[in-house]
Amino acid sequence: MTEILTPKIIIPLAIIIGSVSMVAITLIIVLRDKISGVHVSRTGVEIRTNDMPVWSKVVDKIERIDSNTAKSIRKATAGLMILDTEKHEVCTETMLVCREANQPLIYAAYENHHTRELKSDANVYIADKTHDISAAVRIWRKHFPELTAEKAHAFACLWIKKILLPNLRRACVEKVAYYTAQINRSDISKTVKEILIGCRTKNETYIGLIDELAERPDIDEKIAAFYTEQSK
Repeated sequence: MTEILTPKIIIPLAIIIGSVSMVAITLIIVLRDKISGVHVSRTGVEIRTNDMPVWSKVVDKIERIDSNTAKSIRKATAGLMILDTEKHEVCTETMLVCREANQPLIYAAYENHHTRELKSDANVYIADKTHDISAAVRIWRKHFPELTAEKAHAFACLWIKKILLPNLRRACVEKVAYYTAQINRSDISKTVKEILIGCRTKNETYIGLIDELAERPDIDEKIAAFYTEQSK
């Protein structure tokens, strides 16, 4: 019985092993530019590509860009003054008011979704920041009657136009350049390239949105009114 069955068992195994080898060889040929290593073991053939290490570097790079952008926004925001220091004596109360007005904007700098919120509805975003500023300085209105809701709105527009938008645009431009460089690589899969193309397109859309907001006449009017009021 053993002599009869042995050839029947060996032949299928040989065919299977040969088929697996052919599949592995085919994959190696097709993915040769994307393979970082091939590991053969008793359990099979493991083909390693550059996708994971490349994607990990992409994530790290984008996180660094976002972190640096948030830091730049916070530092610039700290220097904004809602009160005219030429009109008011620079004293503890004046500095406290300016700090309180800036605080919600500094908190906002930690957020990583300004662009998504602006894209969703820029007017709602501006209204939210106006409300936050107005609430922050409410207790000081008896001492500084000019701290009206209108002034809070103008201050929010000033922050968005002069600080938020330039920093967001710079970050998006940097991301687009980085994504383009990664897309042009020849050692990553089509799937990863498609994801990167989607990320690049999203940031290109954000740049267009930012440029539109930067040119909005109503925002410029609010800022002009803010400076006019301070110069009175």
